[in-house]
Amino acid sequence: MEKKITTPYLSEEVKLSKNTPFHAFREIMKITAWRRLAHHPTCSQYKNHYFSFGKLKLCVGCTSLYSSIIIFFIIYGVEYSFFREFPIILAATFVVGCSSAIFHFIIRPKNKWIKAFLRILAGFGIGSFVGLIIFLRIWWLQVILFLLLAGGYLLYGLMRGVGSNLEYCADCPLHTAEIPCKPIKNTQIRIKKINEILASNLEEEKKKKERMKTKGRNS
Repeated sequence: MEKKITTPYLSEEVKLSKNTPFHAFREIMKITAWRRLAHHPTCSQYKNHYFSFGKLKLCVGCTSLYSSIIIFFIIYGVEYSFFREFPIILAATFVVGCSSAIFHFIIRPKNKWIKAFLRILAGFGIGSFVGLIIFLRIWWLQVILFLLLAGGYLLYGLMRGVGSNLEYCADCPLHTAEIPCKPIKNTQIRIKKINEILASNLEEEKKKKERMKTKGRNS
């Protein structure tokens, strides 16, 4: 028996608690949060691609990667003298992190916790590579290594390909349903509706003020 797919992208309904620019902006931020924070549609098809903290959805890969980079930088800053004395630890951490990134790309794990673990190792690897750049203190070599790091990051993005964060949508049965589930289109429609509601309300307010001015002149 196939599991029922749950998705928030079938309804185009929008609700504003108040028709003000602030409330419209806040609602648009909520609607587009999946693109900025989860980086994947927040439906059941992608449940292994994001962490759920109540209504907050965060991308598993990015959250694990960048948080581990930050943690490594903190450790590096606190124990700087230790890493200066034993730079081999930086090199070993980089090798482990780089290997985990390659392994992740090859096996493409479905389980979010395996994915998170591999991304954490990759984050430590990136942090240690930056640590090695700082350790060397030879400016031209630092520039070369930094360019290699930036190039590797861009290459990884190209290898993943455009639209990789929507990889399950094409084969999803809801994609071709009577009411199709199309996250990007649904998001755009809802934003358009909010802007139309706001524009209509502002126009009504403008007309109301003009009527009051006209009434004041005639009285």
